[in-house]
Formats: sequence, structure tokens, C-alpha cells
Amino acid sequence: MPIYEFECGECSARFESLVVAGTASAGCPECGATEAPRVYSAQAPTPRIAKSRGDAKRQERKNAALHSRTKANFKASRRRARERKRGGDG
Repeated sequence: MPIYEFECGECSARFESLVVAGTASAGCPECGATEAPRVYSAQAPTPRIAKSRGDAKRQERKNAALHSRTKANFKASRRRARERKRGGDG
């Protein structure tokens, strides 16, 4: 079942609806009109599954930097927690 876009002729509301393939009109959820005609909307761009070598290397560098920051933040938070715990025991 595809998702089609409709536009109500009475209230001009645009909405999407999951309907049977080939449906030409649907009921408007805003005003309750029974015959909102289907409109054609732009197709979503196709996702880029394969990256170029340069794009892949840039993504790897970003991932490595994120990993390093996350690891450093985790170590810092653990250190602060241990310091708080030691400060509370004494």
C-alpha cells in the first residue's frame, strides 16, 4: 500500500494517506470532505549506497574523531565519579 499525497478542494489542506494503489481521492482529515483529489509530489531522492573513496575516508575520519571524543568524555565522567565517591567517603 503506497502513501499518496492529497489536497482538499474545500479547505486546501495537503495531507498524506496510506491507501490502496491507484486511489484517486481520499477523505480530508481536516474538514471531513469526502473527495480530496490526489496530487503528484516530488519523488524522494535515491539514497547513495556506495560512497566514493574520498567520501569513505572522510567518514572514517569523522567516525574516528567521534570515537575518540566519546571515549575521552566517558573516561572523564568516570574520573569525576570516582573523585566524588572518594570525597564522600572521607
